[in-house]
Amino acid sequence: MILSVFGDMFDEVKNQVVYIHALRNLLLFKPKLAKHYGPRRTTVSEIVLHGTESKGTSEASANFLQDGARIHYFIGRDRPVAYQIVPEEFQAFHAGNPNGWSTVQDHNPRSVGIEMYQQDISIFKNDKSKLDFTDWQYQTVSMLCYVICLRWNIPRINIIGHGQINPKDRSPDEPRNFDWERFSGNLDLLTNTLGNQLGPEYAMP
Repeated sequence: MILSVFGDMFDEVKNQVVYIHALRNLLLFKPKLAKHYGPRRTTVSEIVLHGTESKGTSEASANFLQDGARIHYFIGRDRPVAYQIVPEEFQAFHAGNPNGWSTVQDHNPRSVGIEMYQQDISIFKNDKSKLDFTDWQYQTVSMLCYVICLRWNIPRINIIGHGQINPKDRSPDEPRNFDWERFSGNLDLLTNTLGNQLGPEYAMP
């Protein structure tokens, strides 16, 4: 999976050891490719983060997402669960407007979707405080977003939560209880480390 997740830019990295160490979790992604997915008709300019809030297991959630080509990447709660489901150059069906709301746009054509496994709030008797994400998930989603942003020249401000773009069908703060400040700190560390060691072209846009 190293080339499909890291992309063609990997061959051009001046110090591949430094690059791989900083992004080591990406080596653990496995292919779980959907059978059918849509063509892209515009340039990727956005990353949408999701929390599954699933009643089933992590593997059952990944299978569900695979069946409908509903996401590009899936990150389980525990190391090393991580799948690529739809290649980035194709469209997945994760951030559309299925109910035709006049105030909701279809973000599928321009976005890459990343789903993080999270148990449904009903399992915790609707106690939102118990919804969380693991160290593995924070590390991996940060590394993945760094690589995607670099590959497609996506500015950090265009990494958004699903609830921000479709508060009609989703919780407005989905992925719920995601620590955006912690995530941003991880991105700062990656862009500073790789930008300083490999050159300014490895700093995030």
